[in-house]
Amino acid sequence: MKKIGFVLLVLLFICGTLITVGQQPVMAKELKFIFAHYIPPAYKDLFPPIQGFPDYINEHGKGKVHIEHFHSGTLLKSEELIPGLMQGTADIILQLDSAIMGTYPILGITELPLLYPDVGTSHERLKIGSPLYQLINQELAKKDLIAIGTWPVLFQYIWTKKPIRKPDDLKGLRIRVAGRVEAATIKALGAAPTTTSSAELYEAVKRGTVDGALCSETTIVSRGLQDEVKYVTPPLAAYSGQIYMRRDKWESLSPDIKKLFLDAGKNSAKGFLEYSVPFWNTKIWPTIRKAGVKEIVFTKEEQQEFKKSILPVWDWWKGLLPPGVGEKAIKLATE
Repeated sequence: MKKIGFVLLVLLFICGTLITVGQQPVMAKELKFIFAHYIPPAYKDLFPPIQGFPDYINEHGKGKVHIEHFHSGTLLKSEELIPGLMQGTADIILQLDSAIMGTYPILGITELPLLYPDVGTSHERLKIGSPLYQLINQELAKKDLIAIGTWPVLFQYIWTKKPIRKPDDLKGLRIRVAGRVEAATIKALGAAPTTTSSAELYEAVKRGTVDGALCSETTIVSRGLQDEVKYVTPPLAAYSGQIYMRRDKWESLSPDIKKLFLDAGKNSAKGFLEYSVPFWNTKIWPTIRKAGVKEIVFTKEEQQEFKKSILPVWDWWKGLLPPGVGEKAIKLATE
């Protein structure tokens, strides 16, 4: 009887222990994500808001989510980003729309020339949750992609060694561009687009291989081109960048993780307004002006002449999309 009693006590102890263990909360395993792009820290105007994306997630999701940040093409080069995302080499990427608009034509809505009057307006139209943002993701979903963050637009100017005051001044010139919309814009103005790489742009301009470039002020200073070009037009084009995930991977996340990622995307876009725009105005443009580059100011008549030449690009872009999608996107971007 004593042995039976002892056995019963042992069984009761084991059962009690198991019940107690079963009542303990199970700690969820921290999720790991890889974030990749090719932009280096040397882009001092763009890199801090980009770095803000993983920093925000790692701070606010500590213990639940951790982002490992691979920049400067150390994991994936520009042309490898989308394939790498689809194959699972990276879970999240940052890519410029000009690099992938041919595959995802809806992204042209961030590049169309003369569409957005200023950076702040583009931020309001493109921000997470806006009708235009939702339309963009509806189209991206068809190819298993979702944008979980988007920059305001960065304007592009034509930089040359001779003044450009009307479209005819561009005829016969070779102008470096970065994407299909930019190429269509330059063609509409009568020049010949060329896709010289950014790394080779300085030598190309210096040697006269190209006559100028359609690009942002950031590219000019980062490549030292302010010492080679002499004139710059008002902004005639634009581009942006987006943070992407595979749609199926996104759908597998819990609502709280999705919210964390979207909040990080909003924080990054806000960083461009609060950090990058002032940086351009206080650091980059003064460097360009100090080098002696002359800023052309169009008259109203000259503005209209450029607009008349460029607007057909909008119709060309709409033809790349399903019927009605381009028109709807332009309406959402301009209303």
